[in-house]
Amino acid sequence: MSEQKPHLIRHFVLASPDIDAISARIQSFLKVPQGHRHDMGAILGFRNEMMMIGETMFELVQPVKPDHRLHRWFQEQGGEGGYMIVFQTFDADAFRDRAAAEKLRLTRDMLFRGQDMIQFDPKRFGTHLETYRYTLPNGWWGDPVGRKYGRSEAASEIVAADVAVNAAPPAEIAAQVGRLFLSPVEGDRVRFPGKQVRFVPAAGRAGLVALDFKATDPSAVGRVERICNMEFRLV
Repeated sequence: MSEQKPHLIRHFVLASPDIDAISARIQSFLKVPQGHRHDMGAILGFRNEMMMIGETMFELVQPVKPDHRLHRWFQEQGGEGGYMIVFQTFDADAFRDRAAAEKLRLTRDMLFRGQDMIQFDPKRFGTHLETYRYTLPNGWWGDPVGRKYGRSEAASEIVAADVAVNAAPPAEIAAQVGRLFLSPVEGDRVRFPGKQVRFVPAAGRAGLVALDFKATDPSAVGRVERICNMEFRLV
């Protein structure tokens, strides 16, 4: 029965060697207060900042340990950028079975702080796709203790993402993602509740390359700014 629930996109992650500078630009563009910051260097090797745009988590991460894997990712990508899309699934075992049927390599499949966490090889999908089955259906990272987040004055929600791929044609990647997440596909687009992910050809750089934000002011539609090697678009 749990498989009848649609898979959800819960949050987007951007990685930078300087999240203070990136946060300031995001705060300015989206008219959103600074988020909650945490220094998890001693435990996980990075510091982060968590914001909410509508009902979607928006996270900035910065490595603080010299041997953190993000440093290698910066070298491979040529700098900072969109790092990850995080999903929620309601049946981790069925999800694993579909991944196995697709012959996909999992880079992580483990319990992380009590939650089932599954992560795919980013070389296939252009960016990291990470999926959780949370112990409590609404006990995801966006609301661990009923934390309150400042609201954006410029955007009411994140409604779309562009992911640049080079492992296969975008429509092929979209079809595979649709099968994995049991989500409708239209050409190079996969639709999730309230959001869509578009797969586009990589122009030199693969990864999460753009986000669309639903503008609260119709006159702001069409504004675009490049932040963290990504396009931020008000639509």
